[in-house]
Amino acid sequence: MEIKQIKKEYVDEALKLALWEYDKECNACPELVRADFTGNLRECLQALFSKGYGKIAMDEGKLIGYLAFWKPCDGFFGNVKGAFSPLGGSGFIGKNRSKTASKLFAATAEELIKEEICSYAVSRYAHDEEVGKSFVLNGFGIRCSDAILNLHNRKKCNTNNTKITYRELEKEEKEAVAELRMGLIRHIFAAPTFLPSDTSNFYNWFKRDDIRIVAAFDGEKAVGFMSITDTAETFITEYKNMPNICGAFVEQEYRETGIADELLEYVCSICEQEGNTYLGVDCETLNPTALHFWGKHFENYTYSYHRRIDERCIKKALDESVMLMPSAEKDVIKRI
Repeated sequence: MEIKQIKKEYVDEALKLALWEYDKECNACPELVRADFTGNLRECLQALFSKGYGKIAMDEGKLIGYLAFWKPCDGFFGNVKGAFSPLGGSGFIGKNRSKTASKLFAATAEELIKEEICSYAVSRYAHDEEVGKSFVLNGFGIRCSDAILNLHNRKKCNTNNTKITYRELEKEEKEAVAELRMGLIRHIFAAPTFLPSDTSNFYNWFKRDDIRIVAAFDGEKAVGFMSITDTAETFITEYKNMPNICGAFVEQEYRETGIADELLEYVCSICEQEGNTYLGVDCETLNPTALHFWGKHFENYTYSYHRRIDERCIKKALDESVMLMPSAEKDVIKRI
């Protein structure tokens, strides 16, 4: 196996691999969209391979794997620089795909750590257990997922809460769920999710035309909501007949009453009436409440794997790392 720097000349080979992996996931996840995403993937790979953040693996002149990241950014899952490899930004083929994935991450991380990048996230197909296990054994953990629902095949929910009404909010009404959305932010900030949110532009979210909100009301009081938008974070969500849920919350005292299920059914009915065939959602798998609810209705097709490198490893010289050790450990090294 030969590891090389990614270059635009390898895009066509990488594209074939990316399409093979998507077909593989479609076979494992029948809910997925059977559509031609060649253009989406080609555009993504051209952009990634022109940046130069990543590596490819060659075997006897044939590309058997690649791992590419977007340009690094600050404050990526902590107060460090981080990099993200989107769905389609990595691909592996051959007899030992897990070994190829491991070697490519090692080579890429060796390059990125020189730029003081300590946080790495990689979006991969949920049913690719071979490569997924390789990332886990390389120190990654799963923190979020993308999931899909075929609207025509869904199990419909019967409305049992006769006192609860549901409707889509007009633009001027959206702030009616402001307290609920803040409740969602507090929920995912707390244990065990520990995900902070920037609330400096909190009210601007309600002014966005690309976000639609469906709310549950007990009389005049909003007690739950779901928000939807046209696209999300994977190339699959760019499919024209696939809206995506981008937020949901039900007030504590109204939980375990079926309101969340009924909100989802209302959203599904709207989407279906508008000619859509699929509905997507992404959630933090670190959030057990969300993981349980969405798992009842949707099929996961991605997991995002994340690893945080100890920033003390930024030190360039190996002997400098000894400076980080407690004095007792230094004494042991001296005696050796």
